[in-house]
Amino acid sequence: MKKETLYYKIMKGIAKILFPKPKFTYETLPEENSPAVYLCNHAGMQGPCYASLYFDEPKTIWLINFILNKEKNADFIFDDFFFGRRFKHKGFMRLLAKILAKILYPVLKATDHICVYHDQKVLNTFRESVSALKEGKSIVIFPECPTRFSPFVHDFYSGFADIARIYYNDTGKALKFYPTYVCHDLHKICVGNPIEYQPTVHPKKQRTIISDYARDKIHEMASSLPKHKVVPFLPPVWYEYYGEFENDHAGYWRLFE
Repeated sequence: MKKETLYYKIMKGIAKILFPKPKFTYETLPEENSPAVYLCNHAGMQGPCYASLYFDEPKTIWLINFILNKEKNADFIFDDFFFGRRFKHKGFMRLLAKILAKILYPVLKATDHICVYHDQKVLNTFRESVSALKEGKSIVIFPECPTRFSPFVHDFYSGFADIARIYYNDTGKALKFYPTYVCHDLHKICVGNPIEYQPTVHPKKQRTIISDYARDKIHEMASSLPKHKVVPFLPPVWYEYYGEFENDHAGYWRLFE
């Protein structure tokens, strides 16, 4: 657990006012002292905020590396948070992005996190993730990609599942993945039945099985809830101005290289 600075504590207090503690529901209670991976819908900034504030400790969270890069975080915020292409006069929004980058950086830096890369550095992500699991920490991942799937959840990247193969090779233990739906409108976080890594299944097939199960389970849990306001991973305006990247995920990440 990283040491919490005064600034972090103040910002955390503000976040708890904006995001009061939700009710957790479990289809299967996670095993005690058994680290796992929670696959969570992003819901804008709501998913990461709830994960940071209320998910059981010890845990660590995957954060996209661009948000923690001082040279690139303002540009990332401009496009990924503000969808900057939509503005005719972009100067003011770029200024706001720089201000927000300075506000967020020390908060995110103080959060127990693992940087996620979309290039060869992803090996560092896997290495740090397996180390965290060995230390007894669970991992929270937001695996949605721009490809749309349902009103409640987008399609998933699947590469995260390779953590389980590396962890199994190192420890002989089969990692469990818990689908998790954050619903701010109903003040609920729903945790579904887990799917367990199967060492006899080919890695490529395993990725698809795990990611599809978690995505479908999140959709199922969200559909079963009372009618509520859904916060999508990406709003319609993103597709209006960045739509060419819906199925060209690598091209989108290249915007920030």
